[in-house]
Amino acid sequence: MRTSPPVFGWLDRTCAAAAAQAGDGFEWSTRVGRKNPQGRGRGIVYAATYAARRRNANENTLVRVLGSVRA
Repeated sequence: MRTSPPVFGWLDRTCAAAAAQAGDGFEWSTRVGRKNPQGRGRGIVYAATYAARRRNANENTLVRVLGSVRA
């Protein structure tokens, strides 16, 4: 269930929407965690450039996006 195609598709869409809403320099990644006893889908959105890291530090960009993203 945690890594089924519909759930993982939702995770991909949500992370992509958050990165797009955060703006230039933000990227996203999804993967399946360690199987102990069963893997779990995980997604992250992060500042990939120096400018994005500064913007996130000054404006809390990712915190603001987190509450408003819908996928």
